Amino acid sequence: MTDVHGDTARLRAVLEGIREQRVDRVVCLGDVFECRVGKREVDGYEFGGRLSDVFDPDPELARLLDGVLLVRGNQEERIRALVPDHRLPEWTRPLLDAPLEHRTDFGLYCHGHPLPWRELEPGLWCPAEADFPGRALVHGHHHRSALYRLWPGGTGPVRVERLPVRFGTPVPLAPDGRYVVNVGSVTRCAPDRGPSPVWAVVDEAAATVTYHRAPVPPSSQPTEKQ
Repeated sequence: MTDVHGDTARLRAVLEGIREQRVDRVVCLGDVFECRVGKREVDGYEFGGRLSDVFDPDPELARLLDGVLLVRGNQEERIRALVPDHRLPEWTRPLLDAPLEHRTDFGLYCHGHPLPWRELEPGLWCPAEADFPGRALVHGHHHRSALYRLWPGGTGPVRVERLPVRFGTPVPLAPDGRYVVNVGSVTRCAPDRGPSPVWAVVDEAAATVTYHRAPVPPSSQPTEKQ
């Protein structure tokens, strides 16, 4: 799962769905918080003493994500850059200081903001040229559920094949294939980017990926600041 952006109501809905599936490990791919200072406002920003001016310091996020393997996103990096270290509550540190990625023999799990993104068509982005181990690159950041197979392009660019996303149906990943798995977001996303809240189950032993979605909780909050 990825891109919570402080939306605890949707996070609870996703975690409830995940618990029913009895997965071996839950991985959160970053942007747990929503930074209230936009990236264009960072230069020259001076912390005024109130954490709430920068983000919502809700300890419920830490409680809900206890035991979850975390990687950090660009929202966490921005908050870290704006708030003096001594002003951060201790409970925020595991969320803000998570590693940039998680690697297995099967693939790379990361938020995705530093990846080399390519615009396949207007508004549709994929890190097609990313270097990753194994069979799959699993990422967030783009707030869209999407699945791609990458085909070597020889001396030219990698050819990208977009595969259909069918919620609740496992998609097999070919032994000789390389795939990009854009999980989609926990928080609300633009209507043309598909449903939310969503998550994906990656079965490394079976080499499948299955997208899932949860009912929209009534108290969710619409936030999406890149």
